[in-house]
Amino acid sequence: MKKTLFLLITILMISFIGCSDDDDSEYKDAIIGTWELTQIEFGGGWTSIPRRTYATFNSDGTYNGRGYFGNGSGTYKISGNTIICYIEGEEYVRYDIIELNSNSCTLNMKIGSEEFKIKCIKH
Repeated sequence: MKKTLFLLITILMISFIGCSDDDDSEYKDAIIGTWELTQIEFGGGWTSIPRRTYATFNSDGTYNGRGYFGNGSGTYKISGNTIICYIEGEEYVRYDIIELNSNSCTLNMKIGSEEFKIKCIKH
């Protein structure tokens, strides 16, 4: 009886550990790679970006970017449908995912009080 109870408790503990809420989302794997910003929405209309702009998201939680919004690197995390990027531990930008698949994405980008939509393609 003790062996059965111990086995049951062990199985339950393993089940709870395996189901821990580590805030992974369906987007965790899809975001990894290099993305090129192609368009930005201003006043209801989409405009092409005048300068090549890229962001690379790595599987280890780091990212780097270069182009229209400057050059830099830091860390990121995904919480639900939001990608939060940090530079030196401080939140820099938030992207709310509107659409994300293996080749393209549409995001709502928030930097400080500024907010706009962007479209990207994956390289």
